[in-house]
Amino acid sequence: MAEKINGTADWAPGTLDKTRKNIGEISDKDAAAMAKKLGGQVLYERSSSSGSSSSGNKAGRIMRQTTGGGSGSSGSSAGGGSGGMSGMPTGRRRKEDLPVISKKAATIMDKLMMSAEYKIKPNYGMFNFIRSFQKNGMEKIVPDFYTYTIKQATEHMEGFITVIKTLIQIAPSTYKGKIASGTESKFKFLRNVAGWAMQPIKVEYINLQGINEPLLVADLIPLIRAIYKPLITVYYYGNTKIPKLIKEIYSDEAAYPDSPKDKLSQYAKQAITEWLYIETEVIKKLYPLLMRMCSDTYESYPTFFNAKVGEILKFVGLHKFDLLLPEKPKEPAPEEKKPKVAPPEKGIKDSTVITGLKLLNQMFPDAGFDRLDEHPDMYPYFQPLFHFKDGFNILSPENPIQVICVLQHIIEDCFQGCRNITFTEPGEQKKGADTITAIMDDWSAYREDTFEQLYCEPLCDLVNSVYSQPDFDKSHIGKKMITSLLWQTTYHYMPNFKFEQLLLEHPTDESKYRPLFHRTDYARKFLTLVINECDQKAATKATCSLIENPWEHYKFDIPNEVSKRLDVLLGAQNKTANTTANNANLLKYTLCFVAVLDWWINNPGSPAYATEPMHIWRVSDADGKPQFSVPERKDQNKLFADGIRASYQKAAK
Repeated sequence: MAEKINGTADWAPGTLDKTRKNIGEISDKDAAAMAKKLGGQVLYERSSSSGSSSSGNKAGRIMRQTTGGGSGSSGSSAGGGSGGMSGMPTGRRRKEDLPVISKKAATIMDKLMMSAEYKIKPNYGMFNFIRSFQKNGMEKIVPDFYTYTIKQATEHMEGFITVIKTLIQIAPSTYKGKIASGTESKFKFLRNVAGWAMQPIKVEYINLQGINEPLLVADLIPLIRAIYKPLITVYYYGNTKIPKLIKEIYSDEAAYPDSPKDKLSQYAKQAITEWLYIETEVIKKLYPLLMRMCSDTYESYPTFFNAKVGEILKFVGLHKFDLLLPEKPKEPAPEEKKPKVAPPEKGIKDSTVITGLKLLNQMFPDAGFDRLDEHPDMYPYFQPLFHFKDGFNILSPENPIQVICVLQHIIEDCFQGCRNITFTEPGEQKKGADTITAIMDDWSAYREDTFEQLYCEPLCDLVNSVYSQPDFDKSHIGKKMITSLLWQTTYHYMPNFKFEQLLLEHPTDESKYRPLFHRTDYARKFLTLVINECDQKAATKATCSLIENPWEHYKFDIPNEVSKRLDVLLGAQNKTANTTANNANLLKYTLCFVAVLDWWINNPGSPAYATEPMHIWRVSDADGKPQFSVPERKDQNKLFADGIRASYQKAAK
């Protein structure tokens, strides 16, 4: 009997026990009914001692053997027709080809693929549980994802490769020589992309057409690998760097006298457009599949590409030396030592702050920047300009956060133009150290998250309760809400803010961003260094070490209230090399506004600290109840135009 069992054993030790656990409790009657319906041959489990005598091709393989399918050993070949792999067509992958992941990670990835943003798997809403009862229901791919999304991805990749090759072909012969042997990043980039082949991607895409629908996640492994293999070689260069490289290549080629500038411009724009599509619609939109195929944990985009570099490279078959990485900035040639200008002290009111207040008063006449010690009401002036969300309207004029929000928004508008400036951080940066680029990226979050969500939402709840229940602010929950708001002021805005605690409870800081007063201090010091260097080299318009393009005309991708006023003050219609509407002057205005904010929040002697801490919301003079709004002004643009006209008339005299 033992010989008979070992002679027909085909299952690895422990397989039967694992299968029983997966099926669950089942009665003898049900088991007999299933055996009758399914048919097939009864196989046995190998004993541990006999495992070495079994065929290596059959070890551990579980398959149903039909009565007419021949012997078990004849189905061992992957392409062997009807006997193997449960009737799967040639080349089809199985779920076992995917990494083993936890149930939690599988659920998160599944929801991500079903989301409206990715639309990789079908989403039946409240009926999604049906998928678990369908064969491979949890692994099915939406047909449109294959027929449209992936098809578009391959077409745009091919378009990107074609336009890059065209830029190389129409380049002057001298520049072609540089492309062939140059060591700069732009030349490496051109050679890299020109060497991409679409044939492997097209082959894998065509292979999928031979697989019976529905397609499963595992079926896409070869295609996803083929798509990401070339893309990953340039991905780590940086999402903003590649458009800059293309612009630099265009500038180089356009500088040659006989170059076809119109065609170059057209191809450069097309290359940037195609890359932006690839970045957002290919690299990002296919990332859930890449993550499922090479990672055993969930990571959000774009964190995944940094956290799982090793797994990604192993999956696509590349080495770290195959990647195009940003070059470290070259050390500038040693210059004559000049006395360094000490960065300003935190919150100091110096000439930069005074200049900033004058410029603010010139840009926004009669807003109150020339009398901040009187705590003018900023809401009527700036609400029509900046359209703040609910919460700003009920801030008391004596609440220093009202001025903070206005200054923060003005600086945010300035940063929209500063994003087109290329900065070089000074010296070696410590791990986790702040940068001006990081500050610009996070700046709008201080309005959207820190102010609107963490401050305005609870403030609105508090004021609505006080309005309907006059003694609400004296209740325990009212005191708790007031204390929380006061702590939010200390956490995020004013480090020296002092107040009398109504309760001993100390709320947690729920913001995921560094305090605004730290970011403002850094921005002021860094921009001071930049402007000092620009001032030293303004006469000759020499190259600066901290900024690459100080003398170029500034650019705002979308005009805003600040940029419109800057255009008038700096004469932006002048597009020549001598224009004053350049990046250096944009940074000067930005520095002045940042310095005012730094003084307002970081200097204990500023008017921000001279108000009563409990004057949080606006109060009606008539009945003492909360006041939700006051009339808005409509003369802001007229006041600005009158001011400019008066300045011209004064200069003419």
